Amino acid sequence: MFTALNENQVRQYIDAEQTRKVWLAAVARAQNYRGSMYWKTVKGGDYLYREYSGGRAKSLGARTPDTEKILDEFKKGKALAEQNLKQLNTAIATHTRLNVALRVGRTPNVVVGLLEEIRRAGLQDHFLVIGTNALYAYETQAGVRFSGDVTATTDMDLLWDSRKRITLVTDGDEHFNKYGLIGVLKKFDPSFELLKDQEYSAANAQGFMIDLIKRRPVSLFDDKEHPQMIANPDDFWAVKIKNMDWLLSSPKFRQVVIATNGSMAEMVTVDPRAFVFYKTWLSQKKDRDPMKKPRDLAQARAVYQLVQERLPQLSFDKIHVFPERMRDENTFAILNNTR
Repeated sequence: MFTALNENQVRQYIDAEQTRKVWLAAVARAQNYRGSMYWKTVKGGDYLYREYSGGRAKSLGARTPDTEKILDEFKKGKALAEQNLKQLNTAIATHTRLNVALRVGRTPNVVVGLLEEIRRAGLQDHFLVIGTNALYAYETQAGVRFSGDVTATTDMDLLWDSRKRITLVTDGDEHFNKYGLIGVLKKFDPSFELLKDQEYSAANAQGFMIDLIKRRPVSLFDDKEHPQMIANPDDFWAVKIKNMDWLLSSPKFRQVVIATNGSMAEMVTVDPRAFVFYKTWLSQKKDRDPMKKPRDLAQARAVYQLVQERLPQLSFDKIHVFPERMRDENTFAILNNTR
């Protein structure tokens, strides 16, 4: 069901992932120095001002040896941070080329690009990638590639963790605050548009679709959560689906994935064991689309085998968020194709 990456591919992935980690730290450091610091004369006296992005400025006090030291350290720190980031940008570009040359990644470019745009918007921890695209994270962690067409898809499901409140000042950048999630997607690909007949979906000019999903509380009477991340009539309206709490309460799985064009992004998805239980359950539902049920089961079995052979540290006995009927002997009989 899968084939292993060769030694050169594994080595390149490890090096690229490590460089990306250092690059992210450099990006954060450089962001701390955004804006400028300068002297401003006010009523005949010099005052030190720190100007932030967006034009906000704050006085740090009158000119003294202490404020002169603050300005000097700021200038030195800013110059060093910018120099380090410039060097790491070059290193990332090199790894991007090597990723392509060695065919290290195969996650669709659009998936990686959108995940990185969501990270830059400060929204990464508010979403889980669920469905087929999660397989790219699992195979990357295991150093393999799934065989066949189990990873083939032309859409991405984003499960919004609506239990977390979005604080616009800290969680979303100015673009998101103004245009919402569709605005974030458009920064990566301006051709993304919401579908008029189902505003929980957006598609680009190539037909790749994004669906925004949220949980539906057990009691509809208690469902007071708004279907939008922020109030914006031109943004997504999430579709509410039952039993999403199973996935939201499962352990999170984070993995840097690499696109076919060599770019990188971290995917946050559900634990592969949770994926197995959920997909097996879907494949047995009587009201599930009969065209989707065989694929659900094929994906469940593929990930189950992957965990058994390549990720043995993950025990299926330790996933308790699913009802017992979804974790019983019958489920494993189905997965092992003995039923």
